[in-house]
Amino acid sequence: METETEFRQGTEKEQDFQRLFDRFYQPVARFFSNRGFDRDRALDLAQETFIGVYRGVDSFRHESSEETWLFRIATNIWRNELRSRSADKRSADETSLEALLEVGHEPSGADDDRDDSALDGVLEQERARLLLEAIDELPAQMRRCIQLRVGQDMKYREIADTMQISIQTVKSQLFQARSRLRDRLGEYFEGWE
Repeated sequence: METETEFRQGTEKEQDFQRLFDRFYQPVARFFSNRGFDRDRALDLAQETFIGVYRGVDSFRHESSEETWLFRIATNIWRNELRSRSADKRSADETSLEALLEVGHEPSGADDDRDDSALDGVLEQERARLLLEAIDELPAQMRRCIQLRVGQDMKYREIADTMQISIQTVKSQLFQARSRLRDRLGEYFEGWE
């Protein structure tokens, strides 16, 4: 039999979760869309994020903002998805070296296209991994500005309001972050904003 205290705690958990869901569901879905997932997969990953939020909402220790905590969960799910895709590619059908060296053997165009797209996928994953590592090494305020601008697609004014800093500081932090990332990543950074 559930006690009144347990019932009240359960109700508070539900209310906390609903508040977080209402506020952050769209930004989390956008977070995944901005990382190249189609709409359906982005929504699935957002749902997976909120399953993690629901499981952890009553143990959240408020050592960071709810938003930071929630997007840390989303980032972990994104990284797990990249790892899973990478593992799927590694377990794909193999062609023996003998078959490739066989006299007169020429790969079909379809195989070439599949190989090119697989290579493009691996290169894109590596680029994303390097970018994440570089962002993680930025100073906290700079990193937060980048996360809000890129991950949540916020405008400068929204970032300034969220972080309680001036728009000029936001612009400065984003400019410095881009410069540092460009210096660190060089050719991998081309075309990224």
